[in-house]
Amino acid sequence: MFALLALGGDIGCSGGPTLVGMVSGTFGDNLKSGVLAGIIFPVLMLIGIVLCRKVKRGSPN
Repeated sequence: MFALLALGGDIGCSGGPTLVGMVSGTFGDNLKSGVLAGIIFPVLMLIGIVLCRKVKRGSPN
């Protein structure tokens, strides 16, 4: 289990900066647009947390 968690962390830590760099390069080395694209990761995490809480409240346990 810990290996899977470490793998997920490694993918996130390499995927985020890669996305920012690729988007920045696409928009003419505009770092602001790259950082804006990098906001996707924390927003997805917050959406996932909210959905998990809603599912947990709806469970009969």
